[in-house]
Amino acid sequence: MMNWLRWVWQKLRERFVGRPEPVGLQVARVEDLPDVLEQSRLYLVGEGEYLWSVAMLCPCGCGETLQMNTLPEARPRWEVEQHQDGTATLHPSVWRKVGCRSHFFLRRGLVQWCGDED
Repeated sequence: MMNWLRWVWQKLRERFVGRPEPVGLQVARVEDLPDVLEQSRLYLVGEGEYLWSVAMLCPCGCGETLQMNTLPEARPRWEVEQHQDGTATLHPSVWRKVGCRSHFFLRRGLVQWCGDED
């Protein structure tokens, strides 16, 4: 019963809030951020093992590029955990304070909107 209610809630939310279905983001390591980003990619920007930022298109569909700093001395800063399946997890959450105001976690390449249940 609970799974059915969760499914109905997700479908209603998608219809009225306009958030797309979650798509697993695959990691792409790049030295420079490409001019055009792919919706299904999480870009790890750096050289070799030295990573200075993470970038992606906003998962709400607004088309904005999100860039998160990973330099140890930077504030705010995010940590990236890469997984064997080609996905990654970001810590902490990503919260846009302007524009679409999206707030989400990225766990194993999947967007988990804040307020969504596990």
